Amino acid sequence: MKSNQMKTGVIAVVLLASLNASAKTDINEKVEQLKENSENSRVNLKQYEDNLSTVTTNLAETEKAIASLEKQRQQVLKQTADSQKGKAGIDQVKKQLDDLVTAENQKISVEQKQIAEMQKAMAAIESNIKKRQGNIASYQEKRAKVDSEAQSWSERNQSIVELEQALQTKLSQARADNQRLTQKKANYEEEISKWKKEVRVSERDYQSFSKLSD
Repeated sequence: MKSNQMKTGVIAVVLLASLNASAKTDINEKVEQLKENSENSRVNLKQYEDNLSTVTTNLAETEKAIASLEKQRQQVLKQTADSQKGKAGIDQVKKQLDDLVTAENQKISVEQKQIAEMQKAMAAIESNIKKRQGNIASYQEKRAKVDSEAQSWSERNQSIVELEQALQTKLSQARADNQRLTQKKANYEEEISKWKKEVRVSERDYQSFSKLSD
């Protein structure tokens, strides 16, 4: 009877030791796993922090580009307004010259009729005709110069329109890049927040199980 009790006691001790050893092994493995998780979380956090830094730099560059392009666009719009104002002045001069030519031609017609009616005033009228014809030549010469200037204004306006269109295209692209980078920045910030939380949880679990393994 006593021998059986001793054997039972020995077996219980062996089983208890075995269970303790197994439990300690499980705890050590869990601690190692948590340590690995914590290290991985830190690596992921560093990667997202680096990505955020890159995106933030790129975002700042696009914002500078937008500001510069917008300033250039405003300058082009001002040039367009000045150009249109200048062209309006030229159109007014052209109309005045055309009116003068028309008026002179009308006078010539009247005075040519007067030639037939006023033989005595023929010499004076013919002199007037030559003078007015000279005026017409002068006006037409001036109009040719105005036409040349008008062509120059038209070419300049076309260049300004093309420049404005190119700037508008660049501005649209810069705004699209800015929107895309802003979204990417928000995504990275969300990931960083998530991984910071994961790091805290991992480190807390690691510290908790590290105490158990001691």
